Amino acid sequence: MRVLTFCFGDYQTNTYFCFDESGACAVIDPGMDGEAVVNKLRERGLTPSHILLTHGHFDHILGVKAVQSATGAKVCIHTADAPLLSDPGRNAAVYFYRGQTESYPSLHGDILLHDGDRIDCGSFSFTVLHTPGHTAGSVCFSCGDTLFCGDTVFAYGYGRTDLAGGDAGALADSLERLAAIPENMKLCPGHGNSAHLDNCRSQIKYYARMLRMEG
Repeated sequence: MRVLTFCFGDYQTNTYFCFDESGACAVIDPGMDGEAVVNKLRERGLTPSHILLTHGHFDHILGVKAVQSATGAKVCIHTADAPLLSDPGRNAAVYFYRGQTESYPSLHGDILLHDGDRIDCGSFSFTVLHTPGHTAGSVCFSCGDTLFCGDTVFAYGYGRTDLAGGDAGALADSLERLAAIPENMKLCPGHGNSAHLDNCRSQIKYYARMLRMEG
């Protein structure tokens, strides 16, 4: 599997194209600028079969409609975050995407995910790790030695818990789960730079302890 990383929108959301030599492709978190994502896909001759969403916040999903319309890709989201796709209040658009919620696209999930689910795409596959806390349905997608971790954890931080569905205790559990992964996986977060788990493991454990103290 090859991975291309792009950063789109006012909130600098990371969008990932995952593909193999056959052209099989999945897009992870198409961000806020769907047309830009579609243009990048066309430049590379890629047609994704799946749109994988790490969670349902507006800055990760606003590009979904354009990508789905252009490619027919199936939208995959955890069942607990599926309601966020069509609710600007719960997906935080009403707070941070001011003045534009009247034209907010109506979205739905084609494949509702659960912990442990597998999504096959060409020669590679993703395993779903349910990592709630940032939202109730936040997930990470594991593929080979790479973990697409959304806003659960960043190279130097972790996701906020003060929006709808946030839960500091649940996020602490999720961070401990990630810190316990034995392999030195590459972490590809929803914002900011990538990192390797071995370099972040002690930090992630510290973040979990801090979240428990806050609770």
